[in-house]
Amino acid sequence: MESNKQLQARFQKVNLLDYKGDQPLEIAKADQTHRVFTTYNMDGLNKTEAPMSIDFTVKKASNIKLLDDGSDAKTLPKQSLQFNCNIEEEALLLFDKREIIPSDNSNINQHIKVNVTGDAEFVWAEIVHLDHVSNYHYYSLMEIWAEEQCLAYDPVQLDRSEEMLVHHGMTESFPYVASIWYISPNHPFDEWDVQQRLSQAKNHRAGMTDIDGKGILIRWLSTDLTLLKQEIDDVLAFFDEKITEVRKWRV
Repeated sequence: MESNKQLQARFQKVNLLDYKGDQPLEIAKADQTHRVFTTYNMDGLNKTEAPMSIDFTVKKASNIKLLDDGSDAKTLPKQSLQFNCNIEEEALLLFDKREIIPSDNSNINQHIKVNVTGDAEFVWAEIVHLDHVSNYHYYSLMEIWAEEQCLAYDPVQLDRSEEMLVHHGMTESFPYVASIWYISPNHPFDEWDVQQRLSQAKNHRAGMTDIDGKGILIRWLSTDLTLLKQEIDDVLAFFDEKITEVRKWRV
Protein backbone atom coordinates (compact mmCIF):
# COMPACT_ATOMS: atom_id res chain seq x y z
CA MET A 1 0.00 0.00 0.00
CA GLU A 2 1.60 3.25 -1.14
CA SER A 3 0.56 6.80 -0.46
CA ASN A 4 2.16 9.98 -1.81
CA LYS A 5 1.41 13.32 -0.19
CA GLN A 6 2.58 16.91 -0.45
CA LEU A 7 1.82 19.30 2.38
CA GLN A 8 1.93 23.03 1.88
CA ALA A 9 1.09 26.09 3.92
CA ARG A 10 2.12 29.52 2.72
CA PHE A 11 0.73 33.05 2.86
CA GLN A 12 -2.41 31.83 4.67
CA LYS A 13 -3.21 29.44 1.80
CA VAL A 14 -3.41 25.80 2.81
CA ASN A 15 -3.24 22.99 0.31
CA LEU A 16 -2.98 19.24 0.57
CA LEU A 17 -1.56 18.40 -2.84
CA ASP A 18 -1.86 15.11 -4.72
CA TYR A 19 -3.88 13.49 -1.95
CA LYS A 20 -5.89 10.51 -3.13
CA GLY A 21 -7.43 9.46 0.19
CA ASP A 22 -5.71 6.08 0.22
CA GLN A 23 -7.54 3.84 2.68
CA PRO A 24 -7.15 3.25 5.54
CA LEU A 25 -4.84 6.29 5.82
CA GLU A 26 -6.71 9.57 6.18
CA ILE A 27 -5.19 13.03 6.38
CA ALA A 28 -7.28 16.12 6.90
CA LYS A 29 -6.63 19.70 7.91
CA ALA A 30 -7.42 20.18 11.60
CA ASP A 31 -9.55 22.96 13.03
CA GLN A 32 -6.69 24.09 15.25
CA THR A 33 -5.37 27.57 14.58
CA HIS A 34 -1.77 28.54 15.22
CA ARG A 35 0.43 31.55 14.55
CA VAL A 36 2.74 29.64 12.19
CA PHE A 37 1.78 25.95 12.01
CA THR A 38 -0.79 24.42 9.71
CA THR A 39 -2.07 21.29 11.47
CA TYR A 40 -3.17 18.05 9.84
CA ASN A 41 -4.75 15.05 11.57
CA MET A 42 -3.46 11.65 10.50
CA ASP A 43 -5.50 8.52 11.10
CA GLY A 44 -5.21 4.92 9.96
CA LEU A 45 -1.56 4.01 10.59
CA ASN A 46 -2.62 1.06 12.76
CA LYS A 47 -5.64 -0.12 10.80
CA THR A 48 -4.10 -2.58 8.35
CA GLU A 49 -1.65 -5.47 8.45
CA ALA A 50 -0.63 -4.79 4.85
CA PRO A 51 2.76 -3.07 4.50
CA MET A 52 2.24 0.69 4.32
CA SER A 53 4.53 3.09 2.46
CA ILE A 54 4.00 6.83 2.90
CA ASP A 55 5.94 9.47 0.97
CA PHE A 56 5.67 13.10 2.09
CA THR A 57 7.00 16.30 0.62
CA VAL A 58 6.78 19.35 2.85
CA LYS A 59 6.93 22.24 0.42
CA LYS A 60 9.31 25.19 0.70
CA ALA A 61 8.64 27.63 3.55
CA SER A 62 5.74 25.56 4.97
CA ASN A 63 5.32 24.94 8.70
CA ILE A 64 3.42 21.67 9.13
CA LYS A 65 2.29 19.87 12.29
CA LEU A 66 1.05 16.28 12.01
CA LEU A 67 -1.14 14.86 14.76
CA ASP A 68 -1.81 11.17 15.24
CA ASP A 69 -5.28 11.11 16.80
CA GLY A 70 -4.27 8.28 19.14
CA SER A 71 -7.55 6.40 18.83
CA ASP A 72 -5.78 3.42 17.27
CA ALA A 73 -2.52 3.49 19.21
CA LYS A 74 -2.74 -0.24 19.93
CA THR A 75 -1.15 -2.11 17.07
CA LEU A 76 -2.41 -5.02 15.05
CA PRO A 77 -0.57 -8.37 15.29
CA LYS A 78 1.54 -7.53 12.24
CA GLN A 79 2.53 -4.08 11.03
CA SER A 80 5.07 -2.64 8.64
CA LEU A 81 5.48 1.09 7.99
CA GLN A 82 7.87 2.86 5.62
CA PHE A 83 7.65 6.63 6.19
CA ASN A 84 9.69 8.74 3.75
CA CYS A 85 9.73 12.51 4.07
CA ASN A 86 11.52 15.23 2.13
CA ILE A 87 11.46 18.65 3.78
CA GLU A 88 12.30 21.47 1.41
CA GLU A 89 14.23 24.67 2.24
CA GLU A 90 12.81 26.94 4.96
CA ALA A 91 10.16 24.31 5.78
CA LEU A 92 9.45 22.51 9.04
CA LEU A 93 7.63 19.29 9.91
CA LEU A 94 6.63 18.52 13.51
CA PHE A 95 5.14 15.09 14.19
CA ASP A 96 3.50 15.52 17.57
CA LYS A 97 3.72 12.57 19.97
CA ARG A 98 2.81 9.39 18.18
CA GLU A 99 2.02 6.58 20.61
CA ILE A 100 2.65 2.91 19.86
CA ILE A 101 1.12 0.19 22.05
CA PRO A 102 2.22 -3.29 20.90
CA SER A 103 -0.45 -5.94 21.18
CA ASP A 104 0.34 -9.45 22.44
CA ASN A 105 2.31 -11.54 19.95
CA SER A 106 2.73 -8.57 17.63
CA ASN A 107 5.47 -7.98 15.08
CA ILE A 108 6.07 -4.29 14.40
CA ASN A 109 8.57 -2.87 11.92
CA GLN A 110 8.91 0.77 11.02
CA HIS A 111 11.47 2.74 9.03
CA ILE A 112 11.36 6.53 9.25
CA LYS A 113 13.58 8.18 6.62
CA VAL A 114 13.79 11.97 6.49
CA ASN A 115 15.78 14.33 4.29
CA VAL A 116 16.16 17.96 5.36
CA THR A 117 17.21 20.42 2.67
CA GLY A 118 19.26 23.51 3.50
CA ASP A 119 17.79 25.20 6.59
CA ALA A 120 14.77 22.87 6.87
CA GLU A 121 13.77 21.57 10.32
CA PHE A 122 12.30 18.30 11.60
CA VAL A 123 10.77 17.41 14.97
CA TRP A 124 9.51 13.90 15.82
CA ALA A 125 8.06 12.75 19.16
CA GLU A 126 7.10 9.17 19.98
CA ILE A 127 6.16 7.01 22.98
CA VAL A 128 6.32 3.21 22.93
CA HIS A 129 4.32 1.33 25.61
CA LEU A 130 5.85 -1.98 26.69
CA ASP A 131 3.68 -2.70 29.72
CA HIS A 132 1.14 -5.52 29.85
CA VAL A 133 2.59 -7.21 26.76
CA SER A 134 3.54 -10.85 27.09
CA ASN A 135 5.29 -11.27 23.76
CA TYR A 136 6.22 -8.88 20.95
CA HIS A 137 8.87 -7.93 18.43
CA TYR A 138 9.41 -4.20 17.84
CA TYR A 139 11.94 -2.79 15.39
CA SER A 140 12.27 0.88 14.51
CA LEU A 141 14.88 2.65 12.40
CA MET A 142 15.19 6.43 12.35
CA GLU A 143 17.32 7.56 9.40
CA ILE A 144 17.91 11.30 8.95
CA TRP A 145 19.83 12.93 6.11
CA ALA A 146 20.92 16.49 5.43
CA GLU A 147 21.12 15.99 1.68
CA GLU A 148 24.36 13.95 1.24
CA GLN A 149 25.23 13.75 4.96
CA CYS A 150 23.71 11.11 7.21
CA LEU A 151 22.96 12.80 10.54
CA ALA A 152 21.41 9.81 12.29
CA TYR A 153 21.01 6.09 11.74
CA ASP A 154 19.34 4.88 14.90
CA PRO A 155 17.95 1.32 15.01
CA VAL A 156 16.00 0.24 18.10
CA GLN A 157 15.00 -3.41 18.52
CA LEU A 158 13.02 -4.84 21.41
CA ASP A 159 12.08 -8.50 21.50
CA ARG A 160 10.36 -9.94 24.56
CA SER A 161 10.81 -13.50 23.34
CA GLU A 162 14.61 -13.52 23.63
CA GLU A 163 16.17 -14.50 26.97
CA MET A 164 18.82 -11.82 26.65
CA LEU A 165 16.04 -9.22 26.65
CA VAL A 166 14.01 -10.59 29.55
CA HIS A 167 14.32 -7.12 31.06
CA HIS A 168 13.91 -5.39 27.70
CA GLY A 169 17.68 -5.14 27.24
CA MET A 170 18.69 -1.49 27.23
CA THR A 171 15.31 -0.47 28.66
CA GLU A 172 15.83 -2.65 31.75
CA SER A 173 12.42 -3.03 33.40
CA PHE A 174 11.03 0.34 32.30
CA PRO A 175 7.62 -0.06 30.61
CA TYR A 176 7.76 3.19 28.57
CA VAL A 177 10.36 4.38 26.05
CA ALA A 178 10.08 7.82 24.44
CA SER A 179 12.11 9.89 22.00
CA ILE A 180 12.12 13.42 20.62
CA TRP A 181 14.27 14.33 17.62
CA TYR A 182 14.90 17.97 16.76
CA ILE A 183 16.92 18.49 13.59
CA SER A 184 17.94 22.00 12.58
CA PRO A 185 21.18 23.61 11.36
CA ASN A 186 20.48 26.52 13.73
CA HIS A 187 18.03 25.49 16.45
CA PRO A 188 16.56 28.59 18.13
CA PHE A 189 17.39 27.70 21.73
CA ASP A 190 20.21 26.83 24.10
CA GLU A 191 20.50 23.12 24.82
CA TRP A 192 20.79 23.90 28.53
CA ASP A 193 17.24 25.30 28.42
CA VAL A 194 16.08 21.88 27.25
CA GLN A 195 18.10 20.06 29.92
CA GLN A 196 16.32 22.10 32.56
CA ARG A 197 13.04 20.49 31.48
CA LEU A 198 14.26 16.93 31.96
CA SER A 199 13.57 15.65 35.45
CA GLN A 200 15.43 12.85 37.18
CA ALA A 201 12.56 11.64 39.30
CA LYS A 202 12.64 8.19 40.82
CA ASN A 203 12.05 5.47 38.24
CA HIS A 204 12.26 8.07 35.46
CA ARG A 205 15.36 8.73 33.35
CA ALA A 206 16.04 11.20 30.58
CA GLY A 207 19.13 12.03 28.55
CA MET A 208 20.01 14.30 25.64
CA THR A 209 22.50 13.73 22.82
CA ASP A 210 23.91 16.39 20.49
CA ILE A 211 23.88 15.36 16.81
CA ASP A 212 27.02 16.99 15.42
CA GLY A 213 25.70 20.46 16.18
CA LYS A 214 22.78 19.94 13.76
CA GLY A 215 20.17 18.66 16.15
CA ILE A 216 19.43 16.83 19.38
CA LEU A 217 17.93 13.53 20.47
CA ILE A 218 16.14 13.27 23.81
CA ARG A 219 15.31 9.77 25.07
CA TRP A 220 13.32 8.74 28.13
CA LEU A 221 12.88 5.54 30.12
CA SER A 222 10.06 5.73 32.61
CA THR A 223 7.60 3.87 34.80
CA ASP A 224 5.34 6.92 35.14
CA LEU A 225 3.32 7.56 31.97
CA THR A 226 1.68 10.70 33.34
CA LEU A 227 5.01 12.30 34.21
CA LEU A 228 6.48 11.19 30.89
CA LYS A 229 3.69 12.78 28.87
CA GLN A 230 3.84 15.98 30.92
CA GLU A 231 7.58 16.25 30.33
CA ILE A 232 7.30 15.58 26.60
CA ASP A 233 4.48 18.15 26.30
CA ASP A 234 6.64 20.68 28.17
CA VAL A 235 9.57 20.16 25.81
CA LEU A 236 7.34 20.34 22.72
CA ALA A 237 5.66 23.52 24.04
CA PHE A 238 9.12 25.05 24.54
CA PHE A 239 10.07 24.11 20.97
CA ASP A 240 6.77 25.55 19.71
CA GLU A 241 7.45 28.86 21.48
CA LYS A 242 10.96 29.17 20.04
CA ILE A 243 9.92 28.08 16.54
CA THR A 244 7.07 30.60 16.53
CA GLU A 245 9.36 33.44 17.58
CA VAL A 246 11.51 32.83 14.50
CA ARG A 247 8.98 31.72 11.90
CA LYS A 248 6.17 34.21 12.54
CA TRP A 249 8.01 36.66 10.29
CA ARG A 250 7.96 34.22 7.36
CA VAL A 251 4.20 33.74 7.14
